[in-house]
Amino acid sequence: MKAPIALYETERLQALRALEILDTPAEASLDRITRLVATVLHVPVALVTLVDEQRQWFKSRVGLEAQEMSRDDSFCAHAILENEPMVVPDALQDTRFSDNRLVTGGPHIRFYAGVPIRTSKGFAVGTLCAIDQQPRILTQEEINTLSDLAEIVSREIQLRENLRMVHTQAKKSDDLFEASEAAYRSMFELASVGIALVAPDGCWISVNQALCDLVGYSAHELQHLTFQDITFPDDLYADMGLLGSLVAGDINHYQLEKRFLHKDGKPVWVDLSVTKKHSATGELEYFISIIQNIQGRKELEQEAKHDSLTGLLNRRALDALLPIAQARSDRSETLLALLFLDLDGFKGINDTYGHDAGDELLRTIAERLKVNVRRTDSLIRLAGDEFIVILEGIVPGADEAREVAKKLLVAIAEPMTIKGHSIATRASIGFSIYEPNSGKAPDELIREADRWMYKAKHSGKGQVLP
Repeated sequence: MKAPIALYETERLQALRALEILDTPAEASLDRITRLVATVLHVPVALVTLVDEQRQWFKSRVGLEAQEMSRDDSFCAHAILENEPMVVPDALQDTRFSDNRLVTGGPHIRFYAGVPIRTSKGFAVGTLCAIDQQPRILTQEEINTLSDLAEIVSREIQLRENLRMVHTQAKKSDDLFEASEAAYRSMFELASVGIALVAPDGCWISVNQALCDLVGYSAHELQHLTFQDITFPDDLYADMGLLGSLVAGDINHYQLEKRFLHKDGKPVWVDLSVTKKHSATGELEYFISIIQNIQGRKELEQEAKHDSLTGLLNRRALDALLPIAQARSDRSETLLALLFLDLDGFKGINDTYGHDAGDELLRTIAERLKVNVRRTDSLIRLAGDEFIVILEGIVPGADEAREVAKKLLVAIAEPMTIKGHSIATRASIGFSIYEPNSGKAPDELIREADRWMYKAKHSGKGQVLP
């Protein structure tokens, strides 16, 4: 069934065209969100779609080769008419879609969930959606997660609107202070994202209230600081490097995810877009910065990749990082070792002292692992009492991996006091070695280490093999 046309369709299409986003290249900030949707909801296809008169076009896509499809067949054309998430558990059982050729033929859609993405005036220009070839039922928590991520995409769209507004105003400006104090003022204060004019030396010329709210400083306080002063130290080098390229004319603008330091000392993740304004004589007058708060998105990304009990990376993170670590090994021609660690007798500890004690023991083990590996190594809680350690850049042979494993066994075996009880545990470790350009698959590397771990456990426990 073809979706009906909304009464406000003309205005909606005008808002979409004004974004100048159709048929533009992919953007990393949106691609991260579609990857996150696919990971968190366990679906093969995730899309950021934009719906115009004739088609739905995919600004970001995971799991789908096509760049666009006909609007007549579009699920998203229905979703943009809704005020709430549109969830289709089984398209074959839905009279709107049962005869849809995207259901009866490729890509054989059976499940769809889409949330409208909106401009600052509320026009639904497209959706963030998840698709599967199998029927699905989403939990309320999963629907809320999709809605939260769609809100982040909407803010990206609204950021684009604000950035275009700033550029329009900047082109009309021939005088720095007229631009900052007159032409920009109403736009600054009404914007939902942070906007600032920054002098070439980094001093804040003019800031809006949204930016002040984001960093916790008043406009007066910021006048006595530079953007360097409130940038998280680890992020300053990348920011200054891009700024230098902008000043030199190597690039016309740049976008960067970085952290500002809030007045209370806590870091706040932001998406920073920077352009520059020249005077009529060609001299650099100031930078125009658009700053969007992406702390919520970063926390969602962290939550999706980290184990909630120990704070270590989880299996999802392992699936992503292990192939990348192997690629680094191929490029640097250095070995990589994967250690598979399983605690001995953990079930007995749980049964004797209770699950709270077991959880505290796992947290303690995680901390001991952290202090006994390098910062460049990766720690993963796989499941239950199983952990994986990835050691990169090790010397040829297995001796270094074996020595690290032995050090971990000693650290784990130290008695610990938990809920008034002195508890001692041991672990068994198996490891595998990845040689550069060997072509060994990540799953094969894990299975090999797992097999050695079981051999270690069944031949006496508390040891390392091979």
